[in-house]
Amino acid sequence: MEEDLGLKGNQFQTAVSILFVTYLLSEVPSNLVLKKFTPSRLLVSAAIAGAVGGLLAYGIGFMDGVAGQRGWRWILIIEGLPTLILGVVTWFLLADSPETAFYLSSQEKELMRIRRERQTGQTQSAQELHRRDVLAGLRDWKIYAFCAGQFGVDTMLYGYSTFLPTIIADLGKWTTAEVQALTIPCYCLGAISYLVAARLSDTQQRRGMYTVIFGAISVVGYGVLISDSSIGVHYFGCFLIALGLYVVVGLPLAWLPSNQPRYGKRTTATGLQLTVGNASGVMAPFLYPSTEKPRYVRGNGVSLSLVGTACLIYALMSWILSQKNAGRRAGKEDDKIAHLTESEIAELGDDSPRFVYTI
Repeated sequence: MEEDLGLKGNQFQTAVSILFVTYLLSEVPSNLVLKKFTPSRLLVSAAIAGAVGGLLAYGIGFMDGVAGQRGWRWILIIEGLPTLILGVVTWFLLADSPETAFYLSSQEKELMRIRRERQTGQTQSAQELHRRDVLAGLRDWKIYAFCAGQFGVDTMLYGYSTFLPTIIADLGKWTTAEVQALTIPCYCLGAISYLVAARLSDTQQRRGMYTVIFGAISVVGYGVLISDSSIGVHYFGCFLIALGLYVVVGLPLAWLPSNQPRYGKRTTATGLQLTVGNASGVMAPFLYPSTEKPRYVRGNGVSLSLVGTACLIYALMSWILSQKNAGRRAGKEDDKIAHLTESEIAELGDDSPRFVYTI
C-alpha cells in the first residue's frame, strides 16, 4: 500500500493517526444526541471479526491485478461493502427502544418495561437525558479511572490489530498471503476467549476479575515477544496477547455503563470512555517503526506497561466498588435517604444506598 500510494517515512502512520481524530471529536456529542436522533440513524458500521477479516484478506489477496487493481484495494472494497449495506439496512430494522421494536409483541414489550423498572434507579425519568445527569458524569472520578484503563488496553488493541501482520512477517520469510493466514488462528483464539469470558462474567456479574486475569495473560504475551527467543516462541506470544486482548478491552465497556442506571450519566460515561480510549489510536501507529524489527521492543514494551497499568486500575476499581457495596449492605449510607420519599430515592441512580455496583 505504501509503495502504491507513494508514502514515505512515517506518512502511513500519520494517516492512520489522523483517522482517530474524528473519533475523539464525535464520541461524547454523538452519545448525547443519540436519544434525539435514535440509534438506528447513527449506527452506520459494524466490526468484522479479526479472524474473518484475516481469512478474507488471505483469499482476496490472490485477486491482485484483477481489473487492474492491486490486492489491497480489493480488500478495502470487498470488506467495506457489508458495512455499507448494513448501515442502510440498520436504518430500517434496528429498534431504537423496546417500545419501537416491531418484532416484539405487546406482552413482550410490557415485560421488558417491568423488568427494567424493577432495577434500582431505572425510573421513567432516568431514561431521559437530563443536564444534571450529564454534569454528574463529568464530576464522577470513577468514570475517569475507567477512561485511564481504557486508554491502556486500547493501545494494545490498535497496536495489535494494525501491526500483527507486520510482526508475524518479520518473524520469518513468508508471502503476504501466508502472513494473513497466520493471523487467523490468533484472532480465532481471541474471539473464543472473549465469548467464554463474557458469558461467565455476565452470569456471575463479576467483570473486574476476568478483566484483570485476561489482561495479565496479554502482559505475559508481550513479555514473550520482547524476549530474545525463537520464531515459534514469538508466535506463541501473539496467541497469548490475543487470548486476553478482547476480554480486557471489551468487558470494561460493559462494566462501566452497567453501573450507571441514569441515561444522561451513562451516555456521558460511555462517551468519555470511548473518547479517551480511542485517543490511544493516535499514538499506536508510531510505536512500531520498521527500524526496530523483529522484536519491536519499544512498541511491545509500551503496550506491556500500559496494559499492566490498566489491570492495576481495574483491580483497584473492583475492590473499591466491592467495599462500597459492603458499606451499603451494612447501612453506612442510609443517612442519605433518611428524609427522602420512595420516589426521590429511586431518582438517586447509583448514588442510592440501595444500588449495588457490578464488580
